[in-house]
Amino acid sequence: MVEVSAILAKMQSKCFCPVCLDYLNDPVTTDCGHNFCDSCIRMSWKDLQDTFPCPVCQLARQEMRISANAQLGRLVDLAKRLHSSGSSKMARGEEHRHEDHRQGMSLFCEDDQALLCPLCARCLDLQCSVEEATSYHRQRLKYIKSLEKRLAKFVESEQEAALRRLSEEEKRLQQQLRANLEAYSDHIWALKDLRREVAERSVMSEEVVLRGVRGLQQRWAGLQAPAVQPLCFRPVAYSLPPLCSALKSIIRRFRESISLDPDTSHPSLRVSKDKKSVTWVRKNPNLAGDPGPPEDAAELVVLGREGFASGRHYWEMQVGAKPEWAVGVCSVAPSVQASRPLAAPKRCWTLQPQYRVYLAVGAWAVPLALRDQPPAIGVYLDWELGQLSFYNAASDRSHLHSFTEPFAQEFKPYFRVGRDCTPLSVGVGRT
Repeated sequence: MVEVSAILAKMQSKCFCPVCLDYLNDPVTTDCGHNFCDSCIRMSWKDLQDTFPCPVCQLARQEMRISANAQLGRLVDLAKRLHSSGSSKMARGEEHRHEDHRQGMSLFCEDDQALLCPLCARCLDLQCSVEEATSYHRQRLKYIKSLEKRLAKFVESEQEAALRRLSEEEKRLQQQLRANLEAYSDHIWALKDLRREVAERSVMSEEVVLRGVRGLQQRWAGLQAPAVQPLCFRPVAYSLPPLCSALKSIIRRFRESISLDPDTSHPSLRVSKDKKSVTWVRKNPNLAGDPGPPEDAAELVVLGREGFASGRHYWEMQVGAKPEWAVGVCSVAPSVQASRPLAAPKRCWTLQPQYRVYLAVGAWAVPLALRDQPPAIGVYLDWELGQLSFYNAASDRSHLHSFTEPFAQEFKPYFRVGRDCTPLSVGVGRT
């Protein structure tokens, strides 16, 4: 009997898909001999184009070559019936019984994660059957192996991207060093040439020496040491933002309808009636001829009306081709109720352009490898995880930068506007 049970168990193990860990559904077989659900293998290869590796042995192939396996499908149906028969025996109490109640363990307690007999369930008012609990937990574990492989592929991709960024940074430093060496080489050559001419004239007649003194002095005064650029290594962020596929789900679930708060707006900014855009307006001198206090670009700020002290949230801002802007979040003391709480924010985390360089600014500024300005910026805040991520929301939703640190205060969306008349607008995230 033990041998027969072992054989049946081994047969049933062959009827499970290695991707979803459930019984094979419409089983197909790859040319390397491994079996999968038709939907599972197609999902595993969904975003691939050049090569299609087997999820089990990683054997790469150039085409999606799979074949239906009807015989295996009949074997799976037989295994399901055997499993159903075994479950029925368990429900009748023929295999596992409660030691005290002598009843079959046919129910499951989610709170205690334990099998129960009907008497236990009646005392605790529980109605979850073993079959229901098994189906539920099987679904929870459905894509573990698939996710593990996707995570490994993602980590490998991130590692390659990090090495690529380091290689680009090394090239930039080498170019900067070569430029410095060339500048010094030219300066040294000019000094040597002047020294040679001084030496030659010093042995000439008095008339020649005196006639050339003024020119030599002017050349000497005009020699300036080259302006050498300091070699500054740019720090590179290595945070792990959500995958693109996961980001789409995040946008659907956590997209916020952000509105701007006019009470927090700088006097030189005009918030639209629908609270969805803000524009800088040039202020005219008042009637008394007093132009008022000078504008500080760092204070041309408006905050979002919504505040976040928990949960996950996503929103977008349309920056277009504006030359000066900053988007992100700032921490605000909960007790602040002033009409202009611009002085109240404790800290800010923003993405912004500065002198043709794009910076992620938090505790310090991090230069970003951006060549072109994204017309729209996506902001994703995971308050409990302590992560704030920025994305290019106008093209491929590529990750731009992530801040990661523990958060303790309420956050509000932060928008700084430059002194140009192009509006900064709240965008609607794509699905």
